[in-house]
Amino acid sequence: MHDFVPVEGLRGVWTRSCQVHSDDRGYFLEALRKTSLPKEVPDFVQDSVSYSKKNVLRGMHLQHNQWQLVTLLSGQIQDVVFNLDQESIEYKHATSISLKWNAVNQVLISPGIAHGYAVLSEDAIIHYKSSIYYGESPEIGAHWKSKEIFELWPKQQWTVSVRDSSFGLS
Repeated sequence: MHDFVPVEGLRGVWTRSCQVHSDDRGYFLEALRKTSLPKEVPDFVQDSVSYSKKNVLRGMHLQHNQWQLVTLLSGQIQDVVFNLDQESIEYKHATSISLKWNAVNQVLISPGIAHGYAVLSEDAIIHYKSSIYYGESPEIGAHWKSKEIFELWPKQQWTVSVRDSSFGLS
């Protein structure tokens, strides 16, 4: 089990590569060991799974005061994280992280950081652990074409939900 490594250029975001044990039957990975998390991370209370097809872009949104552990279980995605905490000195700073199921495949996100991803493989399965139940805290977001993050996405046509397209441009 590898430890989480801070993402350069954006505080409050860490990545990690889960050790993947593969053979002709498939694979096994340990997705969480509490001792590998930074000390300030609270207990997670909800697990969710998202399946997306190639050329789907999801995001950018966050729930107030929520920590998230995002684990890519299959496929390849381009993950974008965007600081929307108006109290932060890194407000509106963003970065992009390439995730592959058998390489860097986890992103730990602290409160105030919006998250989204674009599916580059035929499909992708993402597992979320959250510190707050979905819908129990206000949710905000940013449009994926906002000037601070637009250049972080691969250049192509994306399938985006009406909801995700409804967030305002910054």
